[in-house]
Amino acid sequence: MQHHQGVYNPPIAHYRHFKTKPEWNDHIAKIIGKDGCHFIRMTMRSGCKYIWYNEKEGVIELWGPHAVLRNAQRMVEEHIRSIVDEIETS
Repeated sequence: MQHHQGVYNPPIAHYRHFKTKPEWNDHIAKIIGKDGCHFIRMTMRSGCKYIWYNEKEGVIELWGPHAVLRNAQRMVEEHIRSIVDEIETS
């Protein structure tokens, strides 16, 4: 698995995306993590090949085997909720 930090380079794979919410925008750097560490961790744990925040389209893209994409989306959404909740309660 190859990661190109900060360079958009999706694999040939099944694709799924979901819209980001406006309240996430101020926290997107923390959601992604330093050098993409959170997205990289979730990519490996979920079985995806690639997770990317598409700022222009306002979506988070998931690339990988069809069978893992739905659970990968849940994993990313749970991560986002935990980050946003942590920030809002501190």
